[in-house]
Parts: sequence; structure tokens; C-alpha cells
Amino acid sequence: MPAVSDLEYDILSALQSKLEALAVYEAYLEDCEVAGASQARELFEQIREDDARHAERLRMMLQREWAAEPSSR
Repeated sequence: MPAVSDLEYDILSALQSKLEALAVYEAYLEDCEVAGASQARELFEQIREDDARHAERLRMMLQREWAAEPSSR
């Protein structure tokens, strides 16, 4: 597998972090439900939505990087 550029690595790392966070938020939301903590649940839902949006933007950026000609990097 060819090496990736520093930028590609940065995007991949940030995307991985966002995806891991998205998986964890499900547990947080369940905990809020059990505790009857509607304000905390609302906050975690907003954070999850933000992270999902950011993950999608990172994924699209990575696709653009990989589609770019090697000479344009």
C-alpha cells in the first residue's frame, strides 16, 4: 500500500476520532434515558449531530484528496 501524505493521515485520524465518538454517544444517550436526564440527552444529541456532520465533511475531503492527481498534491 502506498504511503499517504501528512494531510491524508490528518484527515483519516480526525475521521476515525469522529466515528469512534459517534459510536460512544449511543451509550451516553442510553445512560441519559435511564437517568431521565432530558437536558443532557439533548446536549449529547446535538454533539452527535455536529460530529456526524463533521465526519461526513472529513469523508468528502478524503475522497477529494484520493481523487486528486498525484502531481497536484
